[in-house]
Amino acid sequence: MSTLAKKSFTAEEYLELERKTEYKSEYRDGQIFAMSGASRRPDRITVNLTVLTGQHLRNRKCQLFTSNMRVLVEASSLYTYPDLSVAWEKPHFTDEHVDTLTNPTLLIEVLSPST
Repeated sequence: MSTLAKKSFTAEEYLELERKTEYKSEYRDGQIFAMSGASRRPDRITVNLTVLTGQHLRNRKCQLFTSNMRVLVEASSLYTYPDLSVAWEKPHFTDEHVDTLTNPTLLIEVLSPST
C-alpha cells in the first residue's frame, strides 16, 4: 500500500497563502494546519481575559493583541494565532505587512475539551 506524500511549504509560501485567504491556519515544520472555530464558552473566557488583561496593562509600556494577530514563535518556527498576546515595549514584526508579531512577552491560549 502506498501513501500520498504531503506537500511541504516554506514559511514564505505559507505567509503568501495566509494573507490571501479568509480562514486562519497555523504553520510548523513545512505543514499548514487549518484552525477550528471557537465555541461559545472558550470565546466568553477569551473576551473576559481580554478585558481584564487590558485593564491590568493600562498605562504600561506594552500592547495587547487578540487572536487576529499572527505570532511567530521563533524557537520552534511556529506561526500561530494565540487568543491573546502581549508585547512589552515596542512590538516587532517579521516584515512591512505588520501582521506577524515576533517578540511576544505573554501568550494566552484558552483550551477546550476538544483541544
